[in-house]
Amino acid sequence: MACDSSTIYDQSEDLVTEIWVDTDTLTARFEITDTTHYHTVFLNTRFTGLYKFSNIYYQVVLDGPNGQRSTEVVSFEVTDKAGKWLGNGYGNLHSYEFPILDNRIFKQIGKYKVKVVPYMRISSLEGIHDRGIKVSKGQEIF
Repeated sequence: MACDSSTIYDQSEDLVTEIWVDTDTLTARFEITDTTHYHTVFLNTRFTGLYKFSNIYYQVVLDGPNGQRSTEVVSFEVTDKAGKWLGNGYGNLHSYEFPILDNRIFKQIGKYKVKVVPYMRISSLEGIHDRGIKVSKGQEIF
């Protein structure tokens, strides 16, 4: 589960078909026990050469312990203008750790849920090998 002391949640799953359909929501449930530090929610994704785009958009929904909800659309580049992969990896598999909620202040201790879906113009994204969510505790809030 946790890789180091700052990681409070880390789960991933393979996509057997290597296709992420926009109706297939990636969901993570985690607990915030310290409101004195920033937290970052990462989306870890590995792409294959079948992915056709230079970027990717995600819709991120965060539900808080008292029913509060926030929704954001975030985007990330996965290749440069020449089509060279920007992530880590070699051959046909390239890894990315996208900060989908970066340096977030969680004002309440409690259980949170984050949901992520692709937010592209097409409904099925071919070339996504696996996906996961990691939540890390960061610097102290001053």
